[in-house]
Amino acid sequence: MKTTIVLALLLLGAVTCSHAQSKSEAGKKKVSKMIGGLPVGTKAPALKVEEWLSEIPDMKGKFVALDFWGTHCGPCISGFAHVNELHRRYKDKIAFIASTTNEAPEDVYVFEKAPIEFYSMMQKAKAWNDDYKIVGIPHMIIVDPKGIVRFSGNGHDVTDEMLQDLFEKYGR
Repeated sequence: MKTTIVLALLLLGAVTCSHAQSKSEAGKKKVSKMIGGLPVGTKAPALKVEEWLSEIPDMKGKFVALDFWGTHCGPCISGFAHVNELHRRYKDKIAFIASTTNEAPEDVYVFEKAPIEFYSMMQKAKAWNDDYKIVGIPHMIIVDPKGIVRFSGNGHDVTDEMLQDLFEKYGR
């Protein structure tokens, strides 16, 4: 019995640690630890859009932020308000795109839990898994105008300061 309790506590500790948060160097803001996604500094693959659910964004000379999400992902949906705000402030410099897959298009078309004010598309699962290495959502990848990944993590962690820094360092 004691062994079972100890093993259960160890398992609980391991699960808790895998979801733990670490502090970033800039501003000591807590940043979510993410599993998967393309590493920062790598070349991003070309977008493989199955279907645009919004107008097609002008991405020429801009950063692109792919916000990977699903209709049944509470943290994804709760992040839309934050991304909507970033989109309103920076739409001239960065195209925020909600990217979903493994969803029935009709479920996405009638999705009303939270408004998505930025761009939206459907991608094939192969693009998520093989190209972008997404293994869990929510996940955001920010690509600079030259096609290099500059952020790979939780979109909740994207701040004004972070974006300003990226624009300054990697903008054209």
